[in-house]
Amino acid sequence: MTDDELDRALFALPLEEPPAGLHMQIMAATVLRTAPAFRTWELWLLATAVALVGALTVWMFTSAPDAGTRLTDSIVGVMRALGLFSRSTYVWLGIGLSSVWWISSLPFMASPRPTVYNR
Repeated sequence: MTDDELDRALFALPLEEPPAGLHMQIMAATVLRTAPAFRTWELWLLATAVALVGALTVWMFTSAPDAGTRLTDSIVGVMRALGLFSRSTYVWLGIGLSSVWWISSLPFMASPRPTVYNR
């Protein structure tokens, strides 16, 4: 059997039509596929670091009986130094947040519109 005869035999086969949208499914699974946010080794490294920090934290609090009290006292000291126990701090924080919300809600500020491409 020659190549021409083989080609004619292959082209003579009754083939079914491909399903609708097959081309787009193949493109979406290969070329248009979004890249993953993290690689596998990065996720493993992050999980290992979180587990290590958790284990060290548990070890620290179980080895020193007053570690919780010292941590609480240091957090309260930092909060006092930053003025977070003052009512005026929360008033100004509320004024600032409401100002930001009000200014961002003004109608003359343009909001970007996402561009959608249909293929």
